[in-house]
Amino acid sequence: MPSPAVSVVMPAFNAAAFLDEAVQSILDQTFRDFEFIIIDDGSTDDTARILQKYAQADDRVKVYRQENQGMIAALNRGCRMAQGQFIARMDADDISLPHRLERQLRFMDGHPEIGILGTSVSRIDENGSFTGDWRQSPNRKVLRWNHFFRVCVIHPTVVMRREILERINFYRSDAVHAEDWDLWLRASAITEFSNTREILFKYRVWSKSTSKRLNQEYGETPIKLLAPFISNFLNESTSIEAVAGLRGTKLASLGQIHLTATLLEKLYDRFAAQHSLSSEELNEISRDAAKKLGCLALQASRFSVLEFLSLLIRAVRLDYRLLSPSAILKGLERRRSWNFAR
Repeated sequence: MPSPAVSVVMPAFNAAAFLDEAVQSILDQTFRDFEFIIIDDGSTDDTARILQKYAQADDRVKVYRQENQGMIAALNRGCRMAQGQFIARMDADDISLPHRLERQLRFMDGHPEIGILGTSVSRIDENGSFTGDWRQSPNRKVLRWNHFFRVCVIHPTVVMRREILERINFYRSDAVHAEDWDLWLRASAITEFSNTREILFKYRVWSKSTSKRLNQEYGETPIKLLAPFISNFLNESTSIEAVAGLRGTKLASLGQIHLTATLLEKLYDRFAAQHSLSSEELNEISRDAAKKLGCLALQASRFSVLEFLSLLIRAVRLDYRLLSPSAILKGLERRRSWNFAR
C-alpha cells in the first residue's frame, strides 16, 4: 500500500469537550490523501470512546493509546510513526478549515526551500465565538528575525517536511512547555519558515487549553533555549539577564533595561549585516526593533528621564515613524502591559 502524502499528528489528553470538531475538521479536508495519527496520552474522560468511533468509520484514522507521558512523548511517538512526506500538526481543541491541507501542500510543492509552513488563524473561545485574528509574517527573513523574541509559526497549524524533523531528531524531551520554540530554533539551522496569509485554522483559547494553561508555566525554559541560540548568532557570550529582557515582561532595574537594549541593538546590527534584505524587509525589521527599543524607553522612564530620552532617540533613529501619534498611543498601551514579545 503506497504511503500517504501527509501524516496528520494529533496528541489528545482528556480532550472530549472539542474532540469531535477537531477530528471532523481533518476528515472534511478537501485534500484526501492523508493518514491521521492520534495519540491518546492516557485520557481518563470520554476521549478513547470518541476516537474509537472515528477509527472504526475511517481507516485513515489510526489511534494509539499510551499511559500518560506528556505532550512531547505523544508528539514524538506520532511523528516517528508517520509515513507521509509531510507531517501536519493538529491539536484536539482546534479546527482546521476545509482547504487547509490543500493550500499548505500546494505552497510547499512550489517552495522547496521552505521546510516548515504555518498559517494565519482566527482565535475562538470555548463557545466557538470569534475573538480576533492572529497573523504571522510570511516573509522568511522577517521570521528569522522573530526567532530572537517569539515563536514564528503557530505550532498546531504547521505542515513540516518529515526529513527536517528526522534530521534534528524530533522534539527534545527537556524542552518542556516550549517544545515548539525549541524545535523552530534547531530547525532554523537547516531550513526556512513561512506562513500563509490566508486564515486556514481556528485556534481555540480557553481556560483548559494547553496554550492558556502553559502561559503561566513557561518560566525560564524559553530563556534557557534562547540564550545559547543568541550567543551562537553573535559569536559571543550573552547575559541571561539581557536575554530575559527580550521576553518583554516588566524589567526590574535600569541596569537590566540597559543590558536588554544593548543586546537588541547588537542583534539588529548583526542581522542586517548578515542578511541581504530588501528595502521592505529592512523597514519591517527596523520598525520592529524600534518598537522594542521604544518599549524599553517607556520602562526606563520609571527610573530616569535621561535614560528614557536616550533610548527613545536610539529607537527613532531606527524608525522615525515611532513618533507618530498612533505609535505613541500604542506605546502607552505597551507601557501598561510591558510586553513587546508578541
